[in-house]
Amino acid sequence: MPQRYFFRLVQAQAVIEDPTGVVADDLDQAITEARAAVEELRLVGELPDDAGAWRMEIRDEAGSLLHVLSLD
Repeated sequence: MPQRYFFRLVQAQAVIEDPTGVVADDLDQAITEARAAVEELRLVGELPDDAGAWRMEIRDEAGSLLHVLSLD
């Protein structure tokens, strides 16, 4: 059953919250959506190519951490 997943960009001194999230059938689909979001941020220049200090967290509606993507 589809559920809403939320992405958070995190580094040592900053957190960028995603208040809307995405609806996906499962965690694998949410991970695919997160990777696409990272690439889009890079393409529009909002995320540097060298974003190794950043990571993207995928959380469920309760705020539980489900997966972390390294952005290096």
